[in-house]
Amino acid sequence: SDDFASDKLSLYWQWNHNPIDEAWSLTERPGCLRLKTGRIVDHLFVAPNTLTQRMVGPKCTGIVCLDISKMKDGDRCGFAAFNGHSGLLTVARDGKRFTLTQSNVVVNLTDREKAVTSVDEETIESVKIKGKRIELRIDADFNPGKDMATFYYKTGKGEWKPIGKPYKMRFDYRRLFMGTRYAIFNYATKQGG
Repeated sequence: SDDFASDKLSLYWQWNHNPIDEAWSLTERPGCLRLKTGRIVDHLFVAPNTLTQRMVGPKCTGIVCLDISKMKDGDRCGFAAFNGHSGLLTVARDGKRFTLTQSNVVVNLTDREKAVTSVDEETIESVKIKGKRIELRIDADFNPGKDMATFYYKTGKGEWKPIGKPYKMRFDYRRLFMGTRYAIFNYATKQGG
């Protein structure tokens, strides 16, 4: 668990890319990790300031609470079972509309440089959401023959609601990193900041 009460990140967190230091903070809002959109990108795989943490077996659960009140039009934030093949929970703001989508995403890379050539995304389920906060949960099961991630969300004081369908995680060391990780992300598709 991490309540982000320290002014330094715990050692079990790692950035997916070199971070843009002025676009994240643990002190601007004490007790919270603030992720600002640093630049405009098309998808998660090139988004800076994606914070990741190893999943642990045989089972684990990751829960994040997101304040989405400051999102701008075109912003995307969320929580992922993350690697070259990923299961995503993405909150999107488009105009005044907010949606939560569970999707399965695959990044295609060049063999040598590992440069992103394309991203294939399959939307499994989308729901409209209201309010300033949302909780996202990913349960991971690494028992033999499983390697499944299941997705849930909660708004207000409601019950956990399942979204999408279970996602088969892949162990692929040739893509981004060894095994699937939890990832917290925030990026802009229209305007930074």
